Amino acid sequence: MHSTHCDRRARLLFLPVILILVMGIILCAKPAQPAHEEDDTIAINTLEISGVLHTKEDTIRRLLPRPIPSEFTRTEVEEFERRIRNLSLFDRVQVATHDGNLAVDVQEKFSLSPILSFTSGTSVKDLNATAGLVEYNLGGTGTQIGGQFNYSQRGPNVDVWISEHAYRPDRWAKEVKGSYSSNGIRFADSNATWTRNRIGGEFELKGPFAYGSPLRYEVVAKIYRELVQDQAGTGTRLPDGYYVGLIPEVTWDRYHWHDLVPSGYRIALELRPGYFLGANQPRHEARLRYLQGIPLTPVTVLMINTVAEAVNNSRNPNHSVLMGSIAGVRGLSDNLYRNRAQTYMNLELRHAIQVAPRWALQGVLFSDFGVFQPFTEEGSQRNWIGTVNVGAGIRVVPTFLANTLLRVDFAQLLSPSPNSLIQLGITQYF
Repeated sequence: MHSTHCDRRARLLFLPVILILVMGIILCAKPAQPAHEEDDTIAINTLEISGVLHTKEDTIRRLLPRPIPSEFTRTEVEEFERRIRNLSLFDRVQVATHDGNLAVDVQEKFSLSPILSFTSGTSVKDLNATAGLVEYNLGGTGTQIGGQFNYSQRGPNVDVWISEHAYRPDRWAKEVKGSYSSNGIRFADSNATWTRNRIGGEFELKGPFAYGSPLRYEVVAKIYRELVQDQAGTGTRLPDGYYVGLIPEVTWDRYHWHDLVPSGYRIALELRPGYFLGANQPRHEARLRYLQGIPLTPVTVLMINTVAEAVNNSRNPNHSVLMGSIAGVRGLSDNLYRNRAQTYMNLELRHAIQVAPRWALQGVLFSDFGVFQPFTEEGSQRNWIGTVNVGAGIRVVPTFLANTLLRVDFAQLLSPSPNSLIQLGITQYF
């Protein structure tokens, strides 16, 4: 009876995820346009680009669906502008057509940015800190190259990567990533601990997507070596081995990026079939992500971020999903809840005030809530746990910097146990 009651509660707590997905599609679905507007074409003979500093004009030109001179629909011109914005290299983008000329005027950001973040935890061991550097516009092509050192999950982590942008309609974008992690594993109501070390890499291909189609697809090949050290408080020795996996991802993308007021929505589904060699363990995973911006005024937006994910596990908690303050619910203990399945939602009401040219101050009210099913140290499943918080924050947004701001959030966790947290970062929480 108790198990049935917990399952019913879990299903009810998953209901908001389904409702928010349906609401997002209804709110952001583009109304049907009259046929004469949809089919209206413009003859474009020349392309004029102004405002670029380091970005190559060819980087923008190759975002077009076909070479100039040609005829373009108004929908294609709008999509061309969206792709320029989504490069995240410009804090102003204006696209206009006149007498056969397509004019693009942009204001370029500084593209070399630090990666810095800090989140306090319930103890010094559980803090999260990151330092690194990323160039968002390598060679003026919109390619990212970066590296970072991160202390999280009670251990050091190192990542390096190079990644092409995915907005060219005529190529497969590639990303290569290498990583090392050494993470301390612990559990609620248990003295069991160990260190999980991984070193590996990823190779990702992002498919070109046609103008007028929001469908995007990509695939990632992933491999890592996993070693377990300093295991204590458990009766069974956890195995070492190699993981190999293939990660296909499908995205429905109607999202328009903006520093202050994003709009539209994006839904992404990842299926992660994989196998842990040497231990004969399947390591499958599925993840559904949803992001939406609902502009309420020219400077106010309601932001919604939802994640639902689960793993197929052979009683090995080294293969799990993790929820805490770093990703999930601000104020929830980090590095503690390693779960078989989880879902969470982040709601933020953001309102911005322009305080100077290319500077804005943004106030935020937020609430995060979720539900998760933790593993024990033996790999068995606990009952579902619900969590919710309320909070407020402020962001200082220099729009001339790429993906960089100052964020301070105060969160009051209400469940499963009261806790308060001040979180700092130099990017939005999502």
